[in-house]
Amino acid sequence: MIPSQIIEEIRSKADMVNIISEYVPLRKRGKNYLGLCPFHSEKAPSFTVSPEKQLFHCFGCNEGGNIFAFMMKIENIGFAQAVEEIGAKMGIATPRFSGESVTKTEKDKIYQVVALASQFFRHCLEDKMGEAARLYLQQRGIDDKTSKLFGLGYAPMGWDNLFKQLITRGSAPALIEKSGLILARENQSGYYDRFRQRLIFPVYDQRDRLLAFGGRALGEEEPKYLNSPDTLIYHKGETLFGLNLSKENIRKNRTAILVEGNFDLITPFQAGINNIVATMGTALTVSQCKLLSRYCDNIIMAYDADVAGGVAAERSAELLRNEGLQVKVAQLVGGKDPDEIIRNQGAKAFIKCLETALPYLEFKIRRALSRYNLKEIEARAKALREVAAIIGKEEDPFVQKEYAKMSSALLSIDTETLLAEIKRNRHYQGNSRNDLRRITSKPISKLEEAEKNIITLALQSAEVLGWMKAQLRGEDFNLPEARAVVEILFTTDFAEGTDATHFLLHNLPTEEAKKFIARLLVSEHLSAGGKQKEIFEDCLKVMKNEKLKNKMDVLKIELKAAEKAGETGKVSELLSVLKSEIY
Repeated sequence: MIPSQIIEEIRSKADMVNIISEYVPLRKRGKNYLGLCPFHSEKAPSFTVSPEKQLFHCFGCNEGGNIFAFMMKIENIGFAQAVEEIGAKMGIATPRFSGESVTKTEKDKIYQVVALASQFFRHCLEDKMGEAARLYLQQRGIDDKTSKLFGLGYAPMGWDNLFKQLITRGSAPALIEKSGLILARENQSGYYDRFRQRLIFPVYDQRDRLLAFGGRALGEEEPKYLNSPDTLIYHKGETLFGLNLSKENIRKNRTAILVEGNFDLITPFQAGINNIVATMGTALTVSQCKLLSRYCDNIIMAYDADVAGGVAAERSAELLRNEGLQVKVAQLVGGKDPDEIIRNQGAKAFIKCLETALPYLEFKIRRALSRYNLKEIEARAKALREVAAIIGKEEDPFVQKEYAKMSSALLSIDTETLLAEIKRNRHYQGNSRNDLRRITSKPISKLEEAEKNIITLALQSAEVLGWMKAQLRGEDFNLPEARAVVEILFTTDFAEGTDATHFLLHNLPTEEAKKFIARLLVSEHLSAGGKQKEIFEDCLKVMKNEKLKNKMDVLKIELKAAEKAGETGKVSELLSVLKSEIY
């Protein structure tokens, strides 16, 4: 739908490193840039960006492609939208061909239904029927400006107020149900609203798209908090409440404050603490951790000051650390949660909790020690073993030693005793690991190497591409991805100045083939250094020899079968063919 020349202009002018750096912290290494992959969990960076070739590839999970492929993957959007968004960053308009009708997808229609619902909820909050909800917000200290900023609303009493309103606006019942706003009655006689007599919190993604709602009961209804179910546009494990409003401040501070509930975010935000996000009371997920890692390096967790909050903080912190984030845990004083602290003592009290947050390892050690009566020798012995196991997981010797000093003081033992226990644990763990069966990847064959070399050279040189077209056919290639590539190369006449690589990335039929190309070129698989002809001929010889070997193997099998069957005529014929191939 977008003119091809506009697509190519955007791709060629886009600064791939700058755009990807908005999502992934990158460091220069040689000609390329490296970072932790946003598409899978890793501790050592294998995500590589080549500004020269305008490609990215992760050598851990095999994701790869050009800037459009990255944007599609990272934002979960289609090709046209990715082009438009990157074009907007470059200041390039993306007009579409005139006369074409754009059919709305089911997702588009659900976005529309959710937007209409938000308007209804907001109207109800501002209307006379929303008086109780407005009074509740006043009691919680939320002013009108903040209420409007977050788009807060009210779902009135009654079984089907929202349903009737959406029907009058032209929304189909089946579509409203798919948006998660209504449920079918058990007797199939109609529908009823999911949210009734609740304060409504609209849920946006980081791109400011309205996805879903959370609702807090104003009466004695259970549950106290009710959230939209997962839908075509909403996956609660991939969304963080408030990120649309706080992402720029998080990026600026390189730090995010992570809380659990809606008011734990809204109350601090109103008080000027605006680098904050919430999980909406659900368990933190790996996807949410990856989302946060796009914007910051540091997390301060401010979970509820109770046993459940401590358990959740410990679990969540491990997930965050696995994504390369530095984690601290705030010790809340003066209230059970951030909302209560600020309402009771003011924003300064909560800021002090944040400033005195414990590094995660210290939090975990102190939390472990709190479970033991350290006045008893047996309890201290158990605590020693648990703390040694915690510290022993740290790879940095300096970090280990410093935390050993701190922990030994808390345990009233000498540091060497604790370090000895850590060393003993690591020794046994090391032996256990050594006993595990190692799985290694299959070494690359000469044929596979030759096919990759020829394709790499052909994409770098029009002359080599000509040699390949003259001397090889698609069926001469064994790798499925290689065959897909050469089929397009053999059937396309590239105009002068056309970038064959990006043409392939746009036209290859499978994602595997696209990733194959990205991996070859980003890894600098082959540097010919002026020896293209020599390398090409060597690879061609390998491919022809392999083809001959395979043909001879087939002939030998057929010959053996003919001899066994006593078919003398066929044996003679096959021997003649075999000799001709050898000589």
